Amino acid sequence: MPKAFIMVDVVPGHELSVQQAIAKLAGVKMVHQVTGEHDIIAFVDAEPYEEFAVILASIRQLSGVRDTDSHLVLQP
Repeated sequence: MPKAFIMVDVVPGHELSVQQAIAKLAGVKMVHQVTGEHDIIAFVDAEPYEEFAVILASIRQLSGVRDTDSHLVLQP
């Protein structure tokens, strides 16, 4: 079952609306605004992998999203 952290870069001023929109997506377990290189981090737990791809595509299409950086969790 794919688990991933998705870092999201947002157009300034759109952080809250993007955070709220991401939080409504199925498979998103948590989403927070953060400091540092990225503006938002979301944790996704999706089944199967194709569902992860749908979630990522949905995030990328949100108004105010500039870029994403995905990190899949490696499990033994």
